Amino acid sequence: MSIKLRLAGVSSLALLATPPVFAQEAPPADAGDAIVVTGQRAQQERAIEIKRDAVGIMDVAAADEIGQLPDRNVAEVIERLPGVGVQYDQGEGRYVAIRGIPSDLNNYTVNGFELGNPDGNTRRLPLDVVSGQLLNRVEVTKAKTADLDGQGIGGTINLVTQTAFDFAEPFILSANAQVGYQTLNEKYPIRGDASIGGRFGSDEQFGVLIGGSYSKRDFQSFGIFPDDWTPFEGAARGGMPTNIKYTDYRLERERIGGVASLDWRASDTTHLWARGLYSRFTENEYRQRFRLDFATAAQRAAGTVTLNPDGVTGVSTVTEQRSDLRLEYKEKSVLVGMVGGQTKLDDWTFDYGLARSHNEVIEPNQLWQFRGNPGTVDFDFGDKLFSAAPRTPLTADGLGFRQYTVQDESGDEYIWTGRVDVTRRLAFGDDSWLKVGGKYRATDKDFDSNNQVFARGGNGATRFTLGQFDLAGPDAISHVGGGHDYLITPVIDGSLIDAFTADPANARFFVLDETTSVANATLLDLDLGENIASGYAMANLDFGTITVTPGLRVEQTDLTIKGFQLENETDVVPVTAKHKYTNWLPSLIVRIRPNDETVFRFAYTRSVGRPNYSDLTPGGEIGYEQNDDGTFDGSVSLGSPNLKPYVADALDASAEWYFAKGGLLSVGVFAKFIKNPVYTQSSFLLDTSYGGRDYSVLSFSQKANGTSADLVGLELSYRQQFDFLPGFLSGFGVEANMTLIDSKLKVPGRTDPAAFPEQSGLLYGAQLFYQKGPIEASIAYHNTGSALIALGGNALGDQYNDDLRRLDAKASVALTGNIKLFVEAQNLTDEPTRQYQGDRNDWIIQNERYGRTFYAGASVRF
Repeated sequence: MSIKLRLAGVSSLALLATPPVFAQEAPPADAGDAIVVTGQRAQQERAIEIKRDAVGIMDVAAADEIGQLPDRNVAEVIERLPGVGVQYDQGEGRYVAIRGIPSDLNNYTVNGFELGNPDGNTRRLPLDVVSGQLLNRVEVTKAKTADLDGQGIGGTINLVTQTAFDFAEPFILSANAQVGYQTLNEKYPIRGDASIGGRFGSDEQFGVLIGGSYSKRDFQSFGIFPDDWTPFEGAARGGMPTNIKYTDYRLERERIGGVASLDWRASDTTHLWARGLYSRFTENEYRQRFRLDFATAAQRAAGTVTLNPDGVTGVSTVTEQRSDLRLEYKEKSVLVGMVGGQTKLDDWTFDYGLARSHNEVIEPNQLWQFRGNPGTVDFDFGDKLFSAAPRTPLTADGLGFRQYTVQDESGDEYIWTGRVDVTRRLAFGDDSWLKVGGKYRATDKDFDSNNQVFARGGNGATRFTLGQFDLAGPDAISHVGGGHDYLITPVIDGSLIDAFTADPANARFFVLDETTSVANATLLDLDLGENIASGYAMANLDFGTITVTPGLRVEQTDLTIKGFQLENETDVVPVTAKHKYTNWLPSLIVRIRPNDETVFRFAYTRSVGRPNYSDLTPGGEIGYEQNDDGTFDGSVSLGSPNLKPYVADALDASAEWYFAKGGLLSVGVFAKFIKNPVYTQSSFLLDTSYGGRDYSVLSFSQKANGTSADLVGLELSYRQQFDFLPGFLSGFGVEANMTLIDSKLKVPGRTDPAAFPEQSGLLYGAQLFYQKGPIEASIAYHNTGSALIALGGNALGDQYNDDLRRLDAKASVALTGNIKLFVEAQNLTDEPTRQYQGDRNDWIIQNERYGRTFYAGASVRF
């Protein structure tokens, strides 16, 4: 029987960020030296010992904690670490912000090699693509040393895959299977994983491990999504939205993952290895949406919106209803393979590796829209989730077809990475060394967007209603929670409208909008080549009580990007741009350890955040109309391939007190000073020339670099095991952490600074755990505070994520040394995700509910 190597507990774990082999692969323990532990307490004690001996700053979620709590993917696993906030999509964690820095400014690697991104034309990796069950651990590096990539102002998220040398015994077979129950749609999700591997040879010098994971969820969610709140005189909330929208989502999500590793310890001094990771995420989405426009600017100006003296209720007499159905398929996949090794010659260590990754996204969808005029609408803002409903609901005959769109987006990314690191151990101190290295990464990325738009015909013979061909389905209700149920009627039947549209006999009802379709087929397309050459030198100087780690990294980025501009609505012009720049990135980390119970750490680091690919494209739209005098009025919307990267100087300081076995109290402060933040620059130019034409008026919109942004924060962490208590109580323990963050983003044209996007002012979490005999249990609570998600034209138009609270639990009992049964619960409080506008949490723009999910399962290990 074999027991997995336990490396860390759920709380933060600081590791040595710069050992000679860290960037390629965490060195596996020899079989005879493996750390064999059996529970949460042993994991946490080991985590504390590693943290106490560390030089750099890193938080780790280890393999066992990935199974201890009911997390569905990597994003939800690392959300429990200090300073980590997560954006959710359909109730599942997706994008990760580290210490208040947006997810597109992180770096994402697997075994130290950049993973890239299957998420279209951004740099933010959707971590719900990757299941965590087959990983050894997930590392979140916050203060980087010179041997790590410069990209990642928030931090670097490194996925470390399993190997056969991660286990104490020469053979391992493990499997987990579970089935769940979802309260909203009463369906039964499933998931499972299995791995098998071992070491063989006369000296167990060979190691092989393969593993696979699978999960499938057929679930439902309900939401309300008002738009564009603006001031309204007499309104109790100070304003009203233009509309109310509510939805019925039905989704099927499937994840398939696999890992493989091959290790050969060719001699006592040489270790060669190969690794592979594959993960595919697919989603089939059905979305029925009801939209009611009852307080638009035009309706208000016409005086058809009346608010009662109570400031809460009222009536709108001229309204419009939009009903639409979206059928969408998404497929995102990552595939990475890598080979490398380590060779030791006396005081020299050589690490080397080569990796190839392929990321792909496929996203076709269809959307049908019908419109009608229901007449008088009554609205009531007496509750945060307000209501607005027609007095007389429309029938299917009252909804006329308006638009049909067919989207077909796809993208591919190929990355080659090679690196070499050389370390020379020094004669003084227990752990002093010099290290130099180089790395080259070549990325080829393309993204193709094609979105055809079909409008209704020009006369009665080429127009139709939902009821004319019996295309309506049964009414639906959006159960958004809090006692609010919203009726969706009429409903568009997905199978009927799809078949009707595909029938050539009905082609006359769908008229292609050529102008819009051409724009949609060109403006988002890009073909990019990004080559980054880097080198570094660093040292680790051990003076006993004090350890000093200085370093310097240099990175040269060479960018070639191709896109398209659209002139006069239909003329497509290919455009190519190039940009080359160099960044010098110094770092310094100091650790002071006056005794075994106390450790102080101080760090200065510089990192970069390269702009999103969509911001760099030279493509865009140019439209114009000719005036009688021969000049033009026009508009230009462009990307900017000459954007500078974000550059951040960061300061970190922390103090840690190890007051008892398994006990830790730590406090850390950090600050980031960021140059060149990217924002959208808009202006109107008079009597100017552009592209060989003279313009009387030219509106111009383009991404640009801003001035600066500052961010400061405080992290607190506490952990204790209550083994000093008598009997039953001695099995309890607790963990808690809290992060406070404040930021200021200076945006031209705005008087007051804004917050940094995705930055939560308050993050906190706590876990109560129990382990005694065959019983293990934990209940965990996490709060991600409100965060800006999009800047508006002014502060009133800014959009925010509201506080998100998550309460989960898991319990298990070991029947034998090999078999364990467990139960778990997700989102016990039935918490929705909520967004609001204008820094007013009663100006709701999203409230989406997902319900509770319960699982039961078993795990077997031999």
